Amino acid sequence: MRIVKTVFLLCLTSLLLGAEVRVWQGSLTLPTYQEGLPDTNPPFDALSAGRLNYPYTIRDRLTDQRGPQAWRAIFIENEYLKCSVLPDLGGHIYSCMDKTNGAELFYANPSIKKALVSNRGAWAAFGVEFNFPVSHNWVTVSPVDFAIRQHPDGSASIWVGNVDRVYGMQWRVELILRPGSTVLEQRIRLYNPGAVRRRYYWWNNAAVESWDDTRIYYPQNFSASHGFTFVDSWPVNSQGLDQSRLGNHVKGPVSQFAYATREPYMGIYHPRTQAGVVHFAWPSDAPAKKLWSWGVDPEGKAWRKALSDNDSAYLEVQGGLFRNQETYAFLEPQEAIEFSEYWMPVREIGGIARANLHAIVNFEHGSLVRLGINATHVVENGLLRIRDGNRTVSEDRVSLDPAKTFFRDLPAGPVYSVELLDAQGKLLLSHTEGQYDMAKPSDIQTGPQPAHEFPAPDQRSAGDFLEIGADHELNGRNLDAWETYGEGLLRFRDSFALHKAAGRLAVTLLRYEEAIEHLRFAQRRRSNDPDIHYYLGLALAASGETSQAQTEFEHAHVFREYRAAARLELAFLAAEQRDYALALDWTRRALAESPDAIRLGVAEVALLRKLGRTKEAQERQVHWLQLDPASSALRFEATLSGASDDALWSHLAADPERVLDLTSLYINLGMFDTAAELLEHRYPAVEAAWSEPGTVLPQQHPLIAYYLAYCRERLGRPDAADRYRDASGKSTLYVFPNRAGTLPRSRVWPEAPPVIF
Repeated sequence: MRIVKTVFLLCLTSLLLGAEVRVWQGSLTLPTYQEGLPDTNPPFDALSAGRLNYPYTIRDRLTDQRGPQAWRAIFIENEYLKCSVLPDLGGHIYSCMDKTNGAELFYANPSIKKALVSNRGAWAAFGVEFNFPVSHNWVTVSPVDFAIRQHPDGSASIWVGNVDRVYGMQWRVELILRPGSTVLEQRIRLYNPGAVRRRYYWWNNAAVESWDDTRIYYPQNFSASHGFTFVDSWPVNSQGLDQSRLGNHVKGPVSQFAYATREPYMGIYHPRTQAGVVHFAWPSDAPAKKLWSWGVDPEGKAWRKALSDNDSAYLEVQGGLFRNQETYAFLEPQEAIEFSEYWMPVREIGGIARANLHAIVNFEHGSLVRLGINATHVVENGLLRIRDGNRTVSEDRVSLDPAKTFFRDLPAGPVYSVELLDAQGKLLLSHTEGQYDMAKPSDIQTGPQPAHEFPAPDQRSAGDFLEIGADHELNGRNLDAWETYGEGLLRFRDSFALHKAAGRLAVTLLRYEEAIEHLRFAQRRRSNDPDIHYYLGLALAASGETSQAQTEFEHAHVFREYRAAARLELAFLAAEQRDYALALDWTRRALAESPDAIRLGVAEVALLRKLGRTKEAQERQVHWLQLDPASSALRFEATLSGASDDALWSHLAADPERVLDLTSLYINLGMFDTAAELLEHRYPAVEAAWSEPGTVLPQQHPLIAYYLAYCRERLGRPDAADRYRDASGKSTLYVFPNRAGTLPRSRVWPEAPPVIF
């Protein structure tokens, strides 16, 4: 009864606020430049000159052949905004139009014109790009997972996301519009569903169409270069250029990070269109800001031609987790982080002096001072208080409408403060001209910044080798890190820290024998180290030493940092022994530590189904699909409960790697029958734009066939040998194995199968 009442109240609230937000799938036809097939031999990391892509192809065969392309598009619309998302182009927001004036918040490039910019090559300038775990991420112009949802309160969501092939990391972005609001919320979830830690960062990259007189509003006194090697003044830099105006970017690209500011907003305003956009994120969520511009010099204008058909220019408004794009962190196994960022339109107020989730304000100075306010939602009978120092200039009751701009003219001269309160007296926004939460010029040393230098190799301490190796790992240079730890151990053979670091990295590199050797050495020095217990457990499990692995995981799960991950590994070990009840118990104990971990949720649903607890499985399935409606695994589990989902089979058909991701989980859970069902499904043909270039259907993919042969062998099927022969005859073009489970010796291959690559 309580649930029914809650739903009723939510629906009533929606009706009072206005019509429900609409969300639907359709198509958008755009002039698009075609690509040739990608390189058939993507370089290994050791040969890639810093761009780590394997097993992804390199998409560098761009052409000048232009033609109309109908792209799948998802639309979401309320009274004030209409936005579109392109799931086959990285899940980018393509456009978001302010319906009150027809202005686009972002750069809705009228054509999809690719250039060699991203890690893999092909990249296009438009809308909002989501960058995780690396810059211009591997699927920036590739198809991603997606879903739409309507909510009881009248709001609606678009979900986009991906699980990458390099690290197996998952990102999800939920784009939310609510009735009666001009705020587009972007709710982000970053998750490591794998067994080892992985490096990551997050940068939200919004392209905003701009002109020479476009103004840039970043509340800061300083900016920093890449690497934070040079700190400069802002907006007027050390060369005397006011970088807050695009037309002044005359000396090449401008790529600057915010420095020494805690202000939560940044924005762009166009005098030409009297419109703009604001980005907002709480400093506790996403504190970093960056501005990117190609500039207006000849090279910058050449990039306009390279990326557009109409010579249009744009600025990039970027928000991130860490201070710059050279800074990475590790996301531990089964660890997730969630936060939100927000976008809001600006119109007619001449600039941006302050913005939050309730309103945007600006003061324009002339013969009079004009205060302009854009409210993001209706404010009925609010209180607007304006002060000059301690003197109250005016205090009036006002009602604000998001569709209308509010103005108040004031005498020139004073420095004004403004407060906006709602009818109940709650403070919605407060601002005093010129006052911001940022460092003062006297507090910061500008110019070149001191950099740490390590001693010469023959003078380095064990700690130096450890720090250098960790930095290599954070920058994705795992083989360099392996060499660095090795060099350190040649000089410091008994270093506990170096043996531990080398052993942990060896597990990541799938060098299990060496991992065991290093970790056993370290464990003799310290018997209760959680990292050693956990990673030694992984190495032993992959080497077939199940009993010893179980002991290490049991020790590891005592420690908070590995409770979820170690308990999942114990669930896998129990499932291998067909003890599904114990596997479920370990999974639920893992969920007690990481209650929103989607991989754990899929395991829970699958194990409940395997145990015949059908109703409970379906209930949990509903719960988990609310957290991740774009999950292929959860959607597949729903089909096993009788749901019809033709779109799922098309989605899986578009990328055999998605099928292999699901299969690997079911094999780890000992569910070879479920894995076989996925592998032998006859997938439908799909549009080429729904797939990575060069992709074949799953039934034509050799790894799908090999995994199926193995599953049938484990199920005792007599035709397994025939299946292996069938797999060996399939083309390996654009097939690049990289999963641990594809190795001849690993948990999913307890006995070596025929060589499959």
